[in-house]
Amino acid sequence: MTFGSSTIMTIKNRRFEKVWYYLFKTFLCIRYYGDLLMDKFFSMYYDSKREFLPKLKNPIVLESASSLAKKIRERELKSEDIVQAFIDRIKEVNPIINAIVDRRFEAALKEAKQIDQDIANGKIHEIDFKNKPFLGVPFTSKESTAAEGLSWTFGLIKRRGRKATFDADCVSSMKQAGAILLGVTNIPQLNLWQETSNPLYGLTKNPYNTTRNVGGSSGGESSILAACGSPIGIGTDIGGSCRIPAFMCGVFGHKISNNIVNLKGLTYRTGEEKDTMVSVGAMTRYAEDLLPFIKALAGPKADELKLDMPVSIKRLQVYYITNPKDPLMSPFRPEIHAILLKAVKHLEEVCSKKPQELVFENLKYQYKLWKYWLSLENTNFKNDINDKEGEVNAITEIIKHFTIGGDFTTATIFNLINGYLKPVDSSWAIETTLNLRESFLSKLDDNSVLLYPSSSFPASYHHTALLRPFNFDCFAIWNAMKFPVTQVPMGLGSEGLPLGIQVVAAPNQDRLCVAVAKQLESAFQGFVPPVIVFDK
Repeated sequence: MTFGSSTIMTIKNRRFEKVWYYLFKTFLCIRYYGDLLMDKFFSMYYDSKREFLPKLKNPIVLESASSLAKKIRERELKSEDIVQAFIDRIKEVNPIINAIVDRRFEAALKEAKQIDQDIANGKIHEIDFKNKPFLGVPFTSKESTAAEGLSWTFGLIKRRGRKATFDADCVSSMKQAGAILLGVTNIPQLNLWQETSNPLYGLTKNPYNTTRNVGGSSGGESSILAACGSPIGIGTDIGGSCRIPAFMCGVFGHKISNNIVNLKGLTYRTGEEKDTMVSVGAMTRYAEDLLPFIKALAGPKADELKLDMPVSIKRLQVYYITNPKDPLMSPFRPEIHAILLKAVKHLEEVCSKKPQELVFENLKYQYKLWKYWLSLENTNFKNDINDKEGEVNAITEIIKHFTIGGDFTTATIFNLINGYLKPVDSSWAIETTLNLRESFLSKLDDNSVLLYPSSSFPASYHHTALLRPFNFDCFAIWNAMKFPVTQVPMGLGSEGLPLGIQVVAAPNQDRLCVAVAKQLESAFQGFVPPVIVFDK
């Protein structure tokens, strides 16, 4: 029996594909157990250094922002008592977790007292509460987002002591909504890393386990929210900066649809930027706070999101992706897969339409696509880390860092090194992004959502992100797509660390993400405080 050349080639190709399949499976296996071994190694150093948060003393700090606003409105609680409760909690936990880096406690209490006085004197009416949904409720914001009179250094030594002279538009919007700013929270240098640490303010720790990462760049926000030091906080998101910390610290993080919230006051941004991946993020402990928070941040553009339009969970079409098969990421741990499939199963029971699994091959390029669009952000990293006073010499800074030390973190040096790697082909990136976006939009409309994994495993030990730098890819892809996303906490895993998934929707369909987040919260615990026992 003889074979033609085309048949022989087909047989060879199949053999090659089979060999490649087993080689890749072997690689994944080695990497999976390599990750476990790495964690074991780091645990030998860190576990003895673990600290525990003090017990809660005041039940006020466990309430949602919406509940607190309601109690102020109905004269059940005073704003001053609420603000004082959160200040007391910050003083208890901040020496341990290092989340708040600058504060305005006296001014916040003064504002709260004035609100209480105006309510008692009848100067505040029902219409005022309606126009100011967070009247008398405290909040926090990240240090890189301008808040007048507070630190605005971006974690750069060259900006040491710098204070903001104005409020970013998003901070101003929250103040207009009646909220009272308590302080600003820690970030990585210039925000561009997935762990929160800088030479000015040091390392921020995870309230669930202080040996673990809080994520970045809104890591200080997620940490203080989870520790019950703030009810809600403003984050930002260019590559998962709001959702990575929300995942690691077990809170909600919503990346608002692009071009809704003005970006003025976010690091060097002027608010005039067009076609950017950056979005403001709403960070909360409870899903009920998301819609009013998003509405307050969106201001006059809130109507574009149709946040008041009812969502029927029963009628929703749910899609899901279990694994983007991104070779740069660590293999997913079983509990990460399990929690996503539990969410799918639950929605299958609630929705009239059966959830459908999607597979898109181009998702394996998550990082490359994000990296390309990041290169178009009209920023200059080497100039920005020098406070826009000229580009640093990358080679000099890299050598200094690994010899005598310098002004930048290892993460910043990593980003400098990354600048020397081969750039992503623009034609390929544009075509692949458009094709992938069109594929998603062919499924996602005004009545459908996508469930997507968050990370390969829960919060890892401090600094291990440097050895696994691409594990943020599942977050970053949605910045490249410019879709709204809610990071949803789904209770705690085997090590007592938060689990979660992402809920994705089409542009300006944020309300769908939030509706599903509420549904999942009711079924899977949502936020679980790291400390639940009250002292008498």
